[in-house]
Amino acid sequence: MVYKNKNQHRRCSYFQYLLKVRRDLRLLRTANMESMLRPCFHVISGRISKQKIHVLESLKLKKSDTGKPNILERLLGALHLLSQMTEPILKAASGISTLLARSFFIGFSVTFLALLARLRVLIQQILLDAVSVFNSVTSTSLKKQSVKIAQDGVEVGQRSLV
Repeated sequence: MVYKNKNQHRRCSYFQYLLKVRRDLRLLRTANMESMLRPCFHVISGRISKQKIHVLESLKLKKSDTGKPNILERLLGALHLLSQMTEPILKAASGISTLLARSFFIGFSVTFLALLARLRVLIQQILLDAVSVFNSVTSTSLKKQSVKIAQDGVEVGQRSLV
């Protein structure tokens, strides 16, 4: 839709905001939130496994230790991107609603308003769910973990900070 209307609307402010929304969506897709949230769900579920221990240990590592951001830093960056995406959506929607009020480009206006409304609801829901996951993982990772290597596997013992 953006490609077909780019020549006609590219200089208008509402279209500039639509392009920003499209860029942010592409950036969010490259962030691959599914790969960030899957290990977090393993930590939250409470199943004791080697993968949970690996995730908890990687949560403790700082960026400077390994050279790449850990899971929580990547998730925090994705949450920051999600929180910044609402402003361009609202500004684009207000500009397009002006077009609709003047009865210019009615098909374009209705289509993009519907898309922007769906995007806003989805982004807000993803943001709400991802923040709750981030808070749960952060509270779990703050607990001290002691790893004991037994003969038959790996055991995890949690101690509170009291």
